[in-house]
This record gives sequence, C-alpha cells and structure tokens, in this order.
Amino acid sequence: MLHKTFLFLLASFYFFTAQAQELPFSGTKNKKAEYHFGEALKTFQLQDYDRTQIALNKAISIDPNFIDAYMMMAEMKKDNEKYDEAIALYNKIITINPEFPMSYFGRSRCYFMQRKFEEAFNDASKFMEFPDYYQKHDQIKTVKENANYARSAVNKPFPFTPINLGNMVNSMDNEYFPGITADEQILIFTRLVNGRDEEFYRSTKVDGKYTLAQNMGYPVNTERNEGTVSLSADGQYIFYTACNRPGAKGSCDLYLSKLDGNSWSEPINLGAPVNTASWESQPSLSFDGKVLYFSSNRPGGYGESDIWYTTFKNGRWTPPVNAGPEINTPGDEQSPFIAKDDQTLYFNSEGHPGMGGIDLFYARRGEDGRWNKPVNLGYPINSEKDETCIVIASNGKDAFMARDGADSKGGLDIYSFELYEEARPKKTGYAKGVVYDAITKKKLSARVELIDIATERLVVESYANKTSGEFLVCLQGNKNYALNVAQAGYLFYSENFALENQSATEPLVLSVPLQPITAGAKVVLKNIFFDSDKFELKPQSKAELNKLGQFLMANPTVKIEVGGHTDNTGEFTKNTNLSAKRALAVKTFLVNAGIDAGRLTTKGYADTQSLADNKTPEGRAQNRRTEIKIMP
Repeated sequence: MLHKTFLFLLASFYFFTAQAQELPFSGTKNKKAEYHFGEALKTFQLQDYDRTQIALNKAISIDPNFIDAYMMMAEMKKDNEKYDEAIALYNKIITINPEFPMSYFGRSRCYFMQRKFEEAFNDASKFMEFPDYYQKHDQIKTVKENANYARSAVNKPFPFTPINLGNMVNSMDNEYFPGITADEQILIFTRLVNGRDEEFYRSTKVDGKYTLAQNMGYPVNTERNEGTVSLSADGQYIFYTACNRPGAKGSCDLYLSKLDGNSWSEPINLGAPVNTASWESQPSLSFDGKVLYFSSNRPGGYGESDIWYTTFKNGRWTPPVNAGPEINTPGDEQSPFIAKDDQTLYFNSEGHPGMGGIDLFYARRGEDGRWNKPVNLGYPINSEKDETCIVIASNGKDAFMARDGADSKGGLDIYSFELYEEARPKKTGYAKGVVYDAITKKKLSARVELIDIATERLVVESYANKTSGEFLVCLQGNKNYALNVAQAGYLFYSENFALENQSATEPLVLSVPLQPITAGAKVVLKNIFFDSDKFELKPQSKAELNKLGQFLMANPTVKIEVGGHTDNTGEFTKNTNLSAKRALAVKTFLVNAGIDAGRLTTKGYADTQSLADNKTPEGRAQNRRTEIKIMP
C-alpha cells in the first residue's frame, strides 16, 4: 500500500507545483521551512516515511501556515486509512485558508471512506465551486456522484445475507473470481498461494456441500500466474487468463482447455483477433458456448479497460466488438458475467456512480440488442470497499462473489448468497444426463445437439464426457426444443422439451441409453408432430426428420420400419388407418429428401403396442408416437 501511496502522492505534488500560479498561495516564504519540505519530498521518494514525517513536522514548526506541508501530511494519513487524523489536518488547512480547494477534495474522500456520505457530498460540492481548478480534476465529479448515490443507497438497503463457503473452499490465502457450472456442481476459483502465485482450485458439490478444493494441477496451472476462469455450462471447457506465457500475444491472454475424460487438455491460446499486444482477461462464456465476453485495455475503447465480446462462427472467433458506451465509461469496466438468460450482463465499474471504488452493476439487453442503462447492485452488496466479481447460477437466484467479510478465513473468501429478485436474470433450466450403451452399459462420448424447433436453429452443440458419459445443456423458457444424442454405430436418441408456454423449467435429469444398430432396435421420435386426427406433418417436425435423414445417409446399408402408434381413444380401425398414414407421411418426407424408398417400410399399429397405461392423459400422450425400428 505504501508503494501505491508513494506513486500517488509524488504525482499529486508535481501537479501542485505545476498549477501553483492558479491556486491561492500554499507554500512558504521561510527558507528553512522550504528546505525541510524539500527533504520530506526526497525521503518520501526513498520510501523512508518516518523521516518524511519528521521533516514535515520541522517545516510546520517553523511556518505554522505552510499549507503544502499540511497537505502532504494529510494525504499520507488518508492513504494509510487514518481518516480522522487526515480530516484534522484538512480542517487545519481550511482554518488557514478556506479558499484552498484541495483541502475539500481530500476531506471529501476521507468522509466517503468513513461512510459519512452527506459530508463527502458537501465537500465535493464545495470543491466544484472552484471551476477553473476542478475541471482539471475529473475525479471529484465521481466522488460527488458516488456520495450522492451512496447517501441514498444506505437508507434503502437490499436483502443480502452472504454465507462463507467454509474451510473446504476458503483458506488463509485470498480466494476470488469464482466460476460455476449451470447446476452449481463444479466450482473453480483463483487462489493466491503464499501471496505470490495465482492458481486454480476445483471443488465439487456432494450432498449439497462443496468438497475440499484441490489444485487443478498441470497443464492448466503452471509456475506462472493463472486466474479468472469461466466454465462452459456443462463444465467440459474452461476459458481463463494466463500471463507471461511463451508465445503469448500480450502480457495476459485468454486460453482454452477441454476436459478430456478426467484430464484437462493442453491449453490453447485463443490467438488473434481475440488476444492482442494489450491486456485481455476475465472471460465469461454465454450459455450456448458461442459468445465470449472479456475485459481488455486494447485501443478503440471508451476508457482505460472496457468490456468486449467475440462470437464463435465457422470454427473461429470473430473480431471482438466493444460492449458500447452504455456499459463502458472513461474509467475501468471489468469482470463481465453473462447470465444464462443471455439477456443480463453483470460487471464491475469504477466509472458509473456507486458506493465508491469498484462496484458491481447489471444491465439488461433491450429488444434492439443494445444494453440498457446499468443498475448498481446496491448497498450492502456494494460497499465503500472494492467489489470485483459476481457469478449467478442458472436458477437466477444463487449468486457467488469474493469479499472480505467479518468471518473470512483470510483476506478475500468466496461467499454465496441469494440475489434479491429485482437484480436476478431470468430463470433458466437445464437438462443433464448420462449417455451409455444400452446393452453393455459402457459410457459413451456422444454428440449432443439442442435445437430450437420453431427456427431449426442449433442452439447448443457439445459432447458427453468420454469417461463419465455426462452432458448438460441449458434450457431457456418460452421455447420448444429437440434434443438429439448421436454416436457412430448407434441409433440416435430423441427427446422433446416443450417450454413454449412457460418461462423456465426445473432441472431435468435424463438417462440416455443408445441402441446399437442391430435388427429389432427401436427409437421413439419425440419431435414428430401431428394435429389431432390428422396425418399431415406439422412444420415443427422438420428438425427431427432432418436428423433421421442424416442418420440414414450416414448408414447407407440400414433399413428401417416407420411405425405409427395411437392411444386407445376412438375406433380401432380408424386409429389403424390414421397411424399408417402418419407413418407414410414420414416415409414420404424422407424419400423427398433423397432416401431410397426401398430402405423404408411403414406400418400402422394403432394401440397394439402401448408403452404406458391409456387410463391417464400422460400415458395416452406417451402412446401417441412415431417410432423407427431397424430391419434385417
């Protein structure tokens, strides 16, 4: 802290000297007092603060009205968080000359750190009565805006009950920048080991509690610093910051590593155009893995560091785009987190009005695609200290952040808390499952695709873990999805998530047995749709039918039977005819798509092969289906 103080004060006094002709007289006409002040400046540059204080005391004893000496002393007290002593010195300066503006500037910041926001606001306002001078100090405008915000915010606190994640996660070292999977089962964070080496640690949730965090080890962790991780929703990919590595584009670059079974792959530098000679850090991956937000001080931004984003298209990352002036200011904006709703962005800023220092904000994406005005997360989530990062689970309610709380194990710890309702993103669900061979039960690394039925857009494309067979896809509300799980040598698996009339869904857990391509193997096509008593295919069936066509093209020797099935409602002969026509409609689509008609047979089964009890609506819905079977 003293080194930071040294740099700040040295710059400040050079500024005072350069601007002396514009200020009321603040020096001394006594040569001895001037000499001791010069000695104070020299010893300060040598970071010998005890001798600096002695020299200042001598200067003031010789000239009790020596404002520059009082100012230097006050700034030293302020930057060492001795606010009462600093305020007493600023008061002395004001007694000597109430028209010396820098005294109000310094005192306002002391009051702010003491959470005396009314007094801080008044002093900042007083400083701004000196327009020829305050315009050269933009920082005071920020102090005034922050004080104005803070004096209102502390009187309207938001619910906030942070819970320390405990000894399994936190230690005597600093822990910060948490990253979680959509289901909160995996937590990865940065730990500053022994105060000098940033490394990643990983904890998994068992029976609702996080286990003892383990160092992720090589190749992700190295002898150099790693930090600020973002996990893909399923935890199979991590994007993170690594600094000063061989072949890097700049001081800190963004890297990617994939979970290959139980081991992480050799990290890959994202390269140009994402990484540059500038600083790139703090990535956040969207729910579908297609957009990466990050912080950078590259040229072309609005401030010192801005939030940018890049999109993964055609196998590569596009040139990054600035998040815009709604988000970014002339100051620093960092630590973006894009929520799973893809509509709410959280970030930290020192440029938007807040509680002082660095605060956390959120912004909603408008219908035009631009971000609306950011909203401060409010008091007491934000305080007079720096709040730097937040991540939100897919339920929109569970939040994680790093803070120095009263019950911290040592410095910064990871805390969880329930985010108040106004600041939550839209709730999103997820479906996770395990893919395995239906005969041998061996886990499979199958391709997993989530498709928006209405638009036929591929929303998520991923692979189940080759060792565990596990996968996870996020489900946003108000849409209908088709899930397709495919692996060479197997019939694909089909699932439907009908969320068109609901904003979100509770988490879904699936068992996904894949049938080897052998005679008699069957699969239900859960995304083939007909109107009641009709046999014309609905447009929403196209995505599933295209997948079936691709399967047949990839397996040119396979022959299938398309079977139509109904429930037991209505007359049997009519249902037999209806189910046969529905099966024929599927065959016709496939033939028109280029599949040899000789490979396709059809049959209408009516209700002769029911899968569930026809006595319930749910059972009847399950029995109304289209099914394919591998033929000899």
